[in-house]
Amino acid sequence: MFMAGATDAIQGGSTLIYKFIGVAALVGLLGFVMIVPFGAGGNHVAAACPSGDSGRGVDPPANASVLARQIAFAKIIDDVAVARGLPGRATLVALMTALQESQLENIDYGDRDSVGLFQQRPSAGWGTVDDILDPTYASEAFFGGVNPPSPPGLVDIDGWPAMSFTEAAQAVQVSAFPNAYARHERRARQIAAQAGIDLDRSGDPYAGRAGPKPADSAVSADPQQIDECAVGQGLISGRPVNGVWPPEDASVTDPTGTGGMVTPRTAQWVAQARSTLSNPPMSCWDAHVWNPTSDHPKGKACDVFVGGDGRRSVAARAKGDAIANWTIQTAGTTGIRYLIWYGKIWSARTGQWKTYNGGGIYDPNNATGGHFDHVHVSLY
Repeated sequence: MFMAGATDAIQGGSTLIYKFIGVAALVGLLGFVMIVPFGAGGNHVAAACPSGDSGRGVDPPANASVLARQIAFAKIIDDVAVARGLPGRATLVALMTALQESQLENIDYGDRDSVGLFQQRPSAGWGTVDDILDPTYASEAFFGGVNPPSPPGLVDIDGWPAMSFTEAAQAVQVSAFPNAYARHERRARQIAAQAGIDLDRSGDPYAGRAGPKPADSAVSADPQQIDECAVGQGLISGRPVNGVWPPEDASVTDPTGTGGMVTPRTAQWVAQARSTLSNPPMSCWDAHVWNPTSDHPKGKACDVFVGGDGRRSVAARAKGDAIANWTIQTAGTTGIRYLIWYGKIWSARTGQWKTYNGGGIYDPNNATGGHFDHVHVSLY
C-alpha cells in the first residue's frame, strides 16, 4: 500500500520552473611570463570545486514561499524513504532528481505528458496523472519495489549504491540529459538540512524490492559522497603558465616500456612523476590509430592510472586529484601543456579547468573516455 499523503496544504496552482543557465567566463590569452611553478608547495589538495564545472553548479535561490513548498515536498519524499528503511543516500538521489525535473515542485505540466515532482509519464507506465500528482505515490514510484507502477525504481537498480548520485538518478529517469542531476547536490543537501532530514543515516538500499537482493545491500552510516568535491579532495587551478618550449623530436625510448619513442621533455617528466608520486602505473607512447592527432604517438603524452573509476572510488578520486594537482603545481618547470582528469581539462594557457567534452572522439561519460580512471598529461 502507498502511504497516505496529507498534501492539500502544499498543493495548489501550477508553479513556474526556475531555469538556471550557467554562463562560462571567457579567458583571453595572456602574454608570456616567467616560467615558474605556482600554487602551494608539496602535494597540496585544495578543498574547492574547480571553476566551470557544470556538474556542481548552484541552483538559483528560491523565494520564501517556493522554499517552504520545497521543504514540505522533501519531507514527504524522505518520509517514504524512512518508512521503507532506505538509507539517507536514497533520499539525496531522489531530492537531486526532483530538483532537476521540477525544481522540487508538484507541477501539473511538463515535457509531453510528464507531471509531478519527478516528471513521471503516464504513457510510460508510471500511473495516472492523478496518481503521479500525489507526492507520496510519486516518491514510492521513484523508489520502486514490489508495488506498481512497472518502470524500475531505485531499489530495482542493481548496484545503485556504488553509483554516483547522478548515475543512480539517471538509471531511474532515463533522461536525455544524464549528467544534469549532479549540479543539484549542493542545493539538495541545503534543503534536506532545512527539513531536518538525515542524509547520512544507514539503511537497506534495496528495501521493498521484489526478489533477491544484490550482495551490496549494506550501506554504512557514512556513505561515500562521490559527487561532492569538498570531501578532503579537490582540484586546484592557478595562473596561466606561458613560456617558450622549443620543439623536441621523439628521440628517447619510452621509459614506461611501450616500445615507442618520446621526447626528452616527456621522459624527464616521467622520471619526476615516478619519484614524487611513488611510481604510479603509467603509459606514454601509443599509436592511437583511432585518434592520430593525439599527443601519444608524438611522444608528448602520458596516461597515469589511478586504479579504478574515480566516480565509484574515493581512493581513486583522491589519487587522481593528487596527481593532477602536483602536475599543475610543477607545470612551469616541466612544460605541461594541458591535462585531463575527472571529466575536466586544465590548460596551461588559462590556468583554469573546464568541462571536457570528449573532443568529438571519446565518450565523456565513459570511465576511460571521460578520464575518470586515469590522468592524461600532454607536454609541449
